[in-house]
This record gives sequence, structure tokens and C-alpha cells, in this order.
Amino acid sequence: MKKNNSEYLQKVLLFNQYLKKYLVADKLEYINKFPNFNQIYTSFRQEDDKADTAVIVARSLIYGLENEIISEYDLDEILFLILEDSLFNTYLFNLNSVPLNEAKQLDIEYLLNSWKIPREHRIINNIDAKTIRDYVICGYRIADDENGIESLRVLLLDSKIINIQQKNEETKEVVFPTIVEIDFRRQLLHIRLRDVDNIVGESEKVSTMSGRIENTLNFISSLKPDIQYSEIDNFKTSLYNLEEYLLNEKRNQAYVKLEEFDSEIEIFTNAVCEKFNPPASHEITPREYINTGVLSIIATTLNRNELGDVVGIKFRDTQSEDRKYAEITIKDTGNKCISTSNLYWLNLSVLQNTKAIEFLKIITQVESGAVVVNMEFSLDTANIRLLQRSAVEESGARPSQEKYDEIIDFIKPFIGQ
Repeated sequence: MKKNNSEYLQKVLLFNQYLKKYLVADKLEYINKFPNFNQIYTSFRQEDDKADTAVIVARSLIYGLENEIISEYDLDEILFLILEDSLFNTYLFNLNSVPLNEAKQLDIEYLLNSWKIPREHRIINNIDAKTIRDYVICGYRIADDENGIESLRVLLLDSKIINIQQKNEETKEVVFPTIVEIDFRRQLLHIRLRDVDNIVGESEKVSTMSGRIENTLNFISSLKPDIQYSEIDNFKTSLYNLEEYLLNEKRNQAYVKLEEFDSEIEIFTNAVCEKFNPPASHEITPREYINTGVLSIIATTLNRNELGDVVGIKFRDTQSEDRKYAEITIKDTGNKCISTSNLYWLNLSVLQNTKAIEFLKIITQVESGAVVVNMEFSLDTANIRLLQRSAVEESGARPSQEKYDEIIDFIKPFIGQ
């Protein structure tokens, strides 16, 4: 090895936020290396049962290096794979044009050479790379199929080590990775990263999401030849169309079942009005209000849509006379569909009038398993977030690169609508 073990250990520990035992074990199995990793991990754990999991994982990986079970190349590959399965807070942009060679064709070799992207992952060795730029390019992944190249996934590391601090904990030094994906097939630009809430003692371009996205876009634009992109500025409409796609059938089923109780609701409404004499000037009639209550009850009896359920939503009513923006939010549903909420039915006409949604949370089933996704119009473009943890009972709800690709495929038809 070129570096002493202590230096390697300190550098690996800079990825402590990503060093989950299950994730590292999974990636080692994927590359068919270090078959006794779990055994080595257990032995280190027995020596120090109070150490953080990330520390034990790092020691185990260094043991693999020391004993030539894995190589430096393997370690970089493991880290790249782990980051692909960890960075799921994504800002999406339209990809308007990409660099072409003299023959006006997409030429990945031309792009790799022009942008000086290393041909092999250089993650550990690039942590202390000398540069005046804010980012260091540390590796790439090409996704392709029988039809050709689908995307180029480039890994960036902040050129400066940063500090984070969890509540009631000491500060930790970490590296901050970003994946920039040039998605030729879907004509999208992805900027994938993690939350910045815990970063301390840094400028806004490092410690805020808006600063990071702007800085990353500036870095991308500085590369020559450059790519052309634009914000997905109609994403609120896209989210509305997605919500309609997911819930229209469920609503129709509920309305049909509601008709079965038409006479009973009419009798009950008349009895309520006769006893309480509600004001006729009220915006929502007693019959409408009772209908929404029954609809929300009916919705609890309907099977989950095979496409998935909407479990959170935020939209605004911009139609009031004083032009105030009344916010309507339904969340904390216990992962039940928003159609089980009376608030949803009461404000459905508002939603269908504005045809714009600011935030949408869905649970859906893709080919590789269950996924919980937050979608939001943020920083003037589309923000997609696969949740790392959730109360979803279905097995396999943990996000992955495979699920991420399937979710983007799922929502792409609605982008631009």
C-alpha cells in the first residue's frame, strides 16, 4: 500500500455518514470480494462494543487492505457504489443540449477527455488533492444498454473537508460528495446530494442547499465543452397531473359508492338542518360537508392503487378575492392515502381549479420494491427525494440506485406536461 494504515483509516472515516454495515457488506458481495467481512466486523465489534458502526466498518475495510483481500481500486469502487445508493436528494433540470464531436455525434471519450475525468475511480487519493476549484472529479459510471449510452454519472467531492454536527454531539469532519448525472435517454440533468442541515462554520455556498445547487451548476458550466440545461419550471403542474393519475380512479370508486347512500344522506342532512338551522351563506353546504365525511370513510375501505398512493400533499388557493395564498397541507397521515382525509375532499375543487401542487409524497411499488418519495417544486425546479427511513411496513422499502432509476422513469412522462 502507498499510504500507512492510519492515514487510510482517517480518510475512510471521512465517509462516516455512509459507512453502514449492511450497505458495505452488500457492495462487497456485489463485487465478489472480502467474503469474511462480517466475521472480521464481528471480531472488531467484540473488541470495542461502544464504537460507532462507521468506525468498526472502516477498521474492517482497512483490515481487508492490509491483508490484500481488497485493493485500493476495490475500496474506491465500494465507496462509489455506496454513494450511488445513498445520494437521493435530487434536483432535476431539463437537459437541452450536450457536447458533440466533429461528426455531430455523442462521443463519451471526447467528453471524458475534455472534462479530465479519471478513467478509474480516484476517491481516497483525491481527498487531499491540490486544487483551486470547489470540486474534484473523482470518478464516473456509464449506464448503457443494447441501444447505446443512457447516462454519464460523475462523482464530485468538495475540495475542502467540512464539519457537521448532530444534535448533542461533537463536530465531525466529513467529505461532501455530489453525483452529477447527464441523462441522455431522459434528457435530464440530475444533481444528487444529501441534506446540508448539519453543516457548521461554512459559507452559504457550502452550508445551504440553494448555495450548493448554484455552485454545482456553476462548476458544471465551467467545464468545456459545456452542456445546456434549464429549470423544470412547470413542475407544479406535473405534480398535479401525477396526483390525478394516481387518485382519479380511487375518487371515481368512492363517488360510485357514495351514490348508494344518497337517500340516507339526504334524510340525515335535512334532520341536521332542521335542528341546527346552519346559515345559508356558508361557503360549504351541509350536504357537501356530510358528503366529504362519507367519502373519506369510503376511501379507507378501498384497496391501495396498484400504481401507489398519495400520502402527503401541499397546494395553495390563489383564487380568493384578496389574492392571499391560503396553504392547504395534508401530511402525517400514517402513510394512509390523503383520500382518507376529510380535508382532501373539502379542498378538492380548489386543487382542481388551481391545477398546481407544490409538494407531493407518494408510496409506490416499482419492480425492485416499495419506494417512498417526496416531490417538490424547489429552487425553481424539480426536487425528488427518496426517503432513507420510513414507517412503511412493506419489506424492501430502502432506497437504491435501481429504485431511483425506476422512480425517475415513473415520473418522467409527467415532467413537461
